[in-house]
Amino acid sequence: MEGRALFTPQQLFGEAEPSVDVLAHAPFLERARAEHQRERDVSARLALGAYLVSRLVDRLLVKGNDAEAQEGLLWQLDAVRRHLRELPTDLPESAHLHGITDAIIVGVQPFAGLRLSLMAYAYFLEHEGRLEEALEVLALAVRSHGGDVPVTDFAASALFAGRLNRLLARWTEATSCYLAAEAAATGDADRALALRAQLGRSAVLRGQGNLPLARATAGSVIEAAAAAGLRDVQAMALTDLGAVHALEGCRVEALQANYRAFLLTEDELQRMRVLGDLGIGLKEIGAIDAARVAFEIVVHARTSFLVHTNALLELMELESSVRNRIAFERRRVEAERMRDRMPPSMLVDLHYKAGVGLARFGQLGRGRQLLRTAVEVAEAHQLNAWYFRLEKVLANLAGCEAPEPEPISEPGLEALPAVREVAVGLREYAGSAT
Repeated sequence: MEGRALFTPQQLFGEAEPSVDVLAHAPFLERARAEHQRERDVSARLALGAYLVSRLVDRLLVKGNDAEAQEGLLWQLDAVRRHLRELPTDLPESAHLHGITDAIIVGVQPFAGLRLSLMAYAYFLEHEGRLEEALEVLALAVRSHGGDVPVTDFAASALFAGRLNRLLARWTEATSCYLAAEAAATGDADRALALRAQLGRSAVLRGQGNLPLARATAGSVIEAAAAAGLRDVQAMALTDLGAVHALEGCRVEALQANYRAFLLTEDELQRMRVLGDLGIGLKEIGAIDAARVAFEIVVHARTSFLVHTNALLELMELESSVRNRIAFERRRVEAERMRDRMPPSMLVDLHYKAGVGLARFGQLGRGRQLLRTAVEVAEAHQLNAWYFRLEKVLANLAGCEAPEPEPISEPGLEALPAVREVAVGLREYAGSAT
């Protein structure tokens, strides 16, 4: 390992002084406050437990070796365990918190077992849509390595941190993490991780509205992954290319890219993500029945919060576009229940789809209010592609009593052989899944 570049937690998360900063891990406290206001006592105590566990790990990572420091840590560990014992034992988050404290053995290093428990909890939090909290726990896991993180662990953690920051629309931080991941993976000759880091940067460019560069980056990764026989990476790149094509208005090309990704994907969670993208493409082309099939599969699947909620929002818009008000309102109520867990881009999407839907049913005032809220969120988080789209919709809202879906690029696209192939394939998949 002589001459290897040093990879540190500070490269991903900056400097930390957890022993001094009593407001560290504030996202957990904010959740506890919000749940308490909603009179959800168990949820509030879970969030407080997560905060206490995080503070405990902070202390473990910076503690001294003297007897007084050891005694103080033991006292804090006992206090945290008492709090956790009062939580319901059948809740997944409670199990994660118990697992972390069970992995703490005072006076014993290294922290391999603790690190695994922290990483598992971070993935759980991401799955639940608690992205800021996931970042807090991921930082603890990476810092448990000390001053130098093994290159493979660093690259994987940098990808994770980049994804969380990107979903939170923290573009600078996300790009920094992806560049760090690519540097580590390249130095370690891990082609798959390096290509995935490039895809992360492509997704940042797409989120900021730089579609030509995002498309070029995704295209180069598709070629490189295919040449290296990396099916999963190729599928990921195809979904990225599909997302760019969709934003550019090339709907058939987007559908074809996503269907190629669907056929290549073996991971079930990733397959549901791709299926959601396919549903969007089918809906925009006008293949409504096939789109509904795709979204319903995702909504009823065991998948992540983000994938599930995206499909739910798309179903909500689909029902408003076909003027099914009862189904639209049912989906809107379901989505509103989840809004406090939505990252910025998803929150904008909720306001946009709900606002347009209400306007379609004649409630222009409520619709306009939600669209203006969406503009404010998009502007605050530099979601440039969303901002211009919303401004255009608002400008045209006053002159129409019921906004129509954005026009497709050509009439009759749903009858094209490529589109029919996708629709038939999804119906067969739905039948086999059932």
